[in-house]
Order: sequence, then structure tokens, then C-alpha cells
Amino acid sequence: MTIRNTNQIWMAKLLSSVLFTLFASASWGEQIPVRFSSVPFLGSAPVSVAYDQGFFEDEGLDIKLKQHPGGWLSLKDLFEGRADIATVAELPIVYSAFDKRKYTKTDRPEFYIIGDMIYSQSIVQKVVVRKDRGIMNPSDLKGKRVGVFKGTTLDFFMDAFFVDNNIDTSDVEIVNLDVFKMTDAIVKGELDAIFTWEPHVQITLQRLGEKGGVLNSTLEYSTSWLIVVTKDYAQNHPEILEKFLRAIVKAEDFIKASPQKAIDIHAKISKTDRAILARLWGLVDFDLALSESLLTVMEDQANWLLGKNLYDVKEIPDFKEFLYLDAMKAVKPSGLRIIR
Repeated sequence: MTIRNTNQIWMAKLLSSVLFTLFASASWGEQIPVRFSSVPFLGSAPVSVAYDQGFFEDEGLDIKLKQHPGGWLSLKDLFEGRADIATVAELPIVYSAFDKRKYTKTDRPEFYIIGDMIYSQSIVQKVVVRKDRGIMNPSDLKGKRVGVFKGTTLDFFMDAFFVDNNIDTSDVEIVNLDVFKMTDAIVKGELDAIFTWEPHVQITLQRLGEKGGVLNSTLEYSTSWLIVVTKDYAQNHPEILEKFLRAIVKAEDFIKASPQKAIDIHAKISKTDRAILARLWGLVDFDLALSESLLTVMEDQANWLLGKNLYDVKEIPDFKEFLYLDAMKAVKPSGLRIIR
């Protein structure tokens, strides 16, 4: 009798647990897993905030975050099926528009840009040099070993910097390294100068001390930080894209209301010195958008690639065809600033 009653109690508890689980799933919905490849760049701060503050979870998304030293590696993850959503700057997009195998061994899938998280002309590419190697002016780079992370926006900036200062690529020895390795290399004395972006500029200068410096540049170059998905994913999961962008908008609001807390969060997730981030924070507008200026920058970069005769084409792509507008229309219509 006691055994039967115990079994009955156990079965009742089990049934209650099952019913609660079913009710919870029906009420709240299951969390949708999303594989997300990103970069610990300042432009990813809204992602860090959304991740830390549970904004993705609030939208029903279970974000599986993976970080890389450069956006083209995140784009490679997307193209090769290891990510559902990726963040990247605009130049790898331009490369991929011309060459479907730029980052993959087989033809990449068709893809869309669904949003741009930042606008800045101040925080990105700079030339960090070792002053103890006699580099005080751009012309002093001739005959030096120079580091750059190829396949990224640093390619474009380096070429533009050389043209602006009458330096031929044959005048320097160019070494291809990722941004983390470039910092180590110049600190060890293996490189004389590096083309890099923030926060690695400040990190490198901090480590070099009095030996380090930055070359002045007259170039103005606006940077974008793009959210990218495959065309198939956008067509099959439009609701996920809207949920993702809603979480980013919530993060933008949080950043505006609590900037110091946002700096703390991004410093922790990106593993970046908080003091460095604090110095750079005010140079960025965290404003989710799809704008005419993005199209203009990509067209400029496309013309640059055509000028290098890298591809057997004569016209630049229509980059508007790479934009997916529906998610932005649903979440933040004010962010759509396309006039053509």
C-alpha cells in the first residue's frame, strides 16, 4: 500500500513537471539557436550589450557567439555554413561581390546586408610606427617592413595612404598578419610599422611606449560594421532577423542611457582594456541603419579594385542588390536612408 502510494505521488509529480514544461514552451516559446560570428571590435559593442543584458533572450534567440580577429573570418564562417549571422566591415563585402571564391574554396552563397551598426570617421585605420627605427614621416617607410591584415579594410587604407604620400608598394616589404600578431611583431621589433585599427592602435602604442608613434594622414574614411546573412537564411527566417535587429536597437538605447555600464560590458566580452575603450567611445555613433553613405563607400572601394586590374570586369556591382530592407523596415524604419 505504501509502495503504491509512493509511486502514485512520483507519477503525479512527473506529470505535473511535464505539463509545466509544455505550458512554459507554449507560453514563452523555445529559444531559437543562432550561430553568430563576430569580432571584438568597438563596432560590436551593441552585440556585447545585447548578449550580456539578455536582449537576445528576450527576443527568443539563443545566441552562440564566436569571435575572430577579423571580419573576413566571420564572413568565411557564414559562407561555409558555420554561422547564421556574421559581422564584417565593408571591404570584404566588396571583394566577395567581385570574387565568389575570395574567402572560400567553392562559390560562396548569395548574401544580404541587413544592417550597419555604427558610423565613425575617427576610430579606425591608422599607421603605427617605431620611431626608434627613424620613422617620423610617411616617406620614412621606404625600405621598411610593414604589416597589414590583407583582405580587410586595411588593404584599402594602406593603398590610399601610399598613393597620398607617393609611396610605391615596391618601396616597402609588406607582411600579412592578423591584427593581434601585428601588435606582437612590431613590439618585438620584427616589423617597423603596421596598418591597424582601434583598439589595436592604442594597445600597440601602450606596449611600445616612447618607441611608438602614429603617422599623420589627411585621409577621411568612414567605417561601417555590417550584419550579414545568406540569402537563403533571410528568405527562410525573416522573423529571426527582425528579432536580432530588435535586440540591437534595445542595446543602442542601453548604450545611450548607460554609456559607462556599456563600456564595462564590451570591455569584458571583447577582453579589451576599459581605459582604451573609454577614450574611443565618444568617437562612434551606435546607430543601426542602411544608408546611402554605405553604398558610396563600397562603390569607391569597388573602383579601387577595378583600378588594380584584379578582376576581368569593367563595371562595379549594384550594391543595393546586396541589401535586405524588410527587417529594418519592420524594426527601425527611420534607419533606412537609401535614396536611389
